[in-house]
Amino acid sequence: MNTHWKSLLAACLLVVAGSGATAQTDPYKTPLYWSTYEFNIIRQHLNVCYNYIPETEFLANINWVNANLKNLGYNMIEVDGWGDSKVLNQNGYRTTHSQLWEHDYAYWSAYLQSQGMRLGMYMNPLWVHVDPSDTTTKVVDSDINVSSLIDNPSTSTSPPQSTGDPNSPNNGMQKSANSCGITGQSPNNTSFSWVNVEKPGAEQYVKGYIKYYANMGVKFIRIDFLAWYETGFDHYLGKVGTGHSHQDYVTALQWMREECDQDGVYLSITMANLQNEAEVERQYAHSIRVDEDVDYGEWYKLSDKNRGQRFYNLWSQYANAMDGFAYWSYLSGQNKVRLDGDFIRMNTYETDTERRTAMSAHLMAGGLIGVADQYSTIGNNLWVYQNQEMLALNADDFVGKPVTNDPTNQASQIWTGKMSNRDTILGLFNRETTPVTRSVSLSDIGVSGTVGVRDLWQQADLGPMSAVSVQLPPHGSMVLKLSKAGSTCQPQSLTFNQISDWTYNNPPPALAASASSGLPITFEVALGPATVQQNKVQPNGAPGTVYVVAKQGGNSSTCAAVPQVQSFKTTGPHQDDMFLFGTFTNWTPIRMQLVGGVWVADNVTIPAGNQGLKFANTNNFTGTDWGNGQGLSGTQTVTTGGRPDTQFSVAWNGFYKVAFDDVTLQYYIELEPNTIGATTP
Repeated sequence: MNTHWKSLLAACLLVVAGSGATAQTDPYKTPLYWSTYEFNIIRQHLNVCYNYIPETEFLANINWVNANLKNLGYNMIEVDGWGDSKVLNQNGYRTTHSQLWEHDYAYWSAYLQSQGMRLGMYMNPLWVHVDPSDTTTKVVDSDINVSSLIDNPSTSTSPPQSTGDPNSPNNGMQKSANSCGITGQSPNNTSFSWVNVEKPGAEQYVKGYIKYYANMGVKFIRIDFLAWYETGFDHYLGKVGTGHSHQDYVTALQWMREECDQDGVYLSITMANLQNEAEVERQYAHSIRVDEDVDYGEWYKLSDKNRGQRFYNLWSQYANAMDGFAYWSYLSGQNKVRLDGDFIRMNTYETDTERRTAMSAHLMAGGLIGVADQYSTIGNNLWVYQNQEMLALNADDFVGKPVTNDPTNQASQIWTGKMSNRDTILGLFNRETTPVTRSVSLSDIGVSGTVGVRDLWQQADLGPMSAVSVQLPPHGSMVLKLSKAGSTCQPQSLTFNQISDWTYNNPPPALAASASSGLPITFEVALGPATVQQNKVQPNGAPGTVYVVAKQGGNSSTCAAVPQVQSFKTTGPHQDDMFLFGTFTNWTPIRMQLVGGVWVADNVTIPAGNQGLKFANTNNFTGTDWGNGQGLSGTQTVTTGGRPDTQFSVAWNGFYKVAFDDVTLQYYIELEPNTIGATTP
């Protein structure tokens, strides 16, 4: 580590020592769990009116978690927002998720416990669900009307509808309902009726809300929209209601934490302004969200959105998880608040390189792992959640720190921390779009002499080292365990030759790499318009730069090699990206995939009737777009500048495949085989 980074490390340690980060009595390690979030947000983006998860899908996902993840520590199933039910108990607490559910929360909590898991709950104890005129619903153990607790009932706020901008945090933030003839919307879907904490019975109501769920076995609650309660303001939307005093905000969180401690419940805050360096939240919450909602997922939300930009004292102060993890790291640790980077959607990332980096970032920060992928969307990516050597960090209650908590500094991409057995974990990240070399002298991070180094993703020893220097591909990472136990394997090295550039219709580029051990090499595309098929790189026809990683994982006597990176340029006829817009998505873009020279969007929900669509090479119509077709197949024309949409009609409500060839300009729309839910209008 150079002198500049040594001084940064010292400065970082000084900041941590002087931060006054409040210690807590925290008996919990951060949870590993599954959430309904992805099911809900996909349907919201597609403007599907019934976007609450049906019990059949809920059970299918529970069974999937039970079979594939539970034995690794993922022992909780969290029901997120979008619930439509106003079925309340005698104290005004919601008993079920949806009017269309046959069973209530108590049933599902008991069922999960019978399977060795628990139910987690999205909620806010400051929400009042009864009408202002209600006189029958009473505060716990009192004759006080719950309706009497409503704060300014005439000024309840209505969350605005999605803007249609995929980069807006609103899409992920809103748990909004669409009108489908379903009555009895809950307050967190259409308006917020807040508790006035100064009124008689308010404390019993807030604490009783938590106890109600705790008594049915819920040991995790996820609190949303506290930012709106605190200030009545959103930095994207402006005024969204009437704010509350600082003392009222402190009182509300204090009540929540007191009851959580009483009932053994983990208190997770997902949307707080974190004013004055989270002085209130770090005292009362077990974990705080450090970024905006994961929403569409992808690398953009993990690392790039508003990168390096801080919105002081407003939710969310940092838009992306990598910035949030870096900055707020000085608050986190054992018996301190933990950092929540929101849910993870592995199926939305372009490459396995990005997937490993996403998982590594959450685990290095000691954060929650909230799986949102489903049995029907995970594809071949389940392995990312199953690496037991990486999950050992969570099991050990590990919390790492970056060299600096300034997310605009490259040194914030180097993380270290100690396991309980005193092994050091070193995390190296590359958030950039080109390869970066990370070099660290181990003595600079408190590791003296030569130690054994193990790559936790290759799950193999790299051999004895006193310094680490690795070239990371774009969006890449490496997590290393440094142990005094050492290693007896024989080190090896890789030689990876330069790759020639590629032009469309030519044979795939040749890859030439060798290991000093003579063992076989494997290749992986870290980023760019290509895939690996049978250990050969196959460009997909889009222009760009492809970054390839060569690996050799060693064997019983030979250490793994430090991976090497090469790149090549591709020239092809296709666009870099393609997005599908339509009336059926409320003109919200769907990212298409280039498959066999054709851009494809699978399982697109399209209601029966007349519809319109366009294809575009950007997600906001700032580039070229195509439309002006007629029917379920035909030819598109360039329509940039507002020329007509493609018009078509479908006879069935169902899931459709939409395809577009940006070379021939041919398109087609067809009902998916054996589509679930295809019905006549």
